[in-house]
Amino acid sequence: MSVSELNQFMTYVLEGWMLFSAGFVSIGFTAFVARRIQEDLAADALALAQAESASAGVTDSAIEAAKESARLEEVAAVSEQLAKTKGKQSDTSSVSVST
Repeated sequence: MSVSELNQFMTYVLEGWMLFSAGFVSIGFTAFVARRIQEDLAADALALAQAESASAGVTDSAIEAAKESARLEEVAAVSEQLAKTKGKQSDTSSVSVST
């Protein structure tokens, strides 16, 4: 293998590594932002449920049920997002390099 071929090969390796790293960081950032949005939506839903219960005189058990429902919805959304992220990672993890 000549020096120029080795140089070209290392260029492909470095470019592939940079693309992989950028993809990994972007997937992590997207998952983080999605999780924060879901937390904000859950907090808003809980605040709305508490405000409605205060004005309607709903018992504490209904509030605890609303909290549990919001928590279960959040867990389901996070699980779905993780499944999507895992699928994307398995699709993008292979980098083909042609010389």
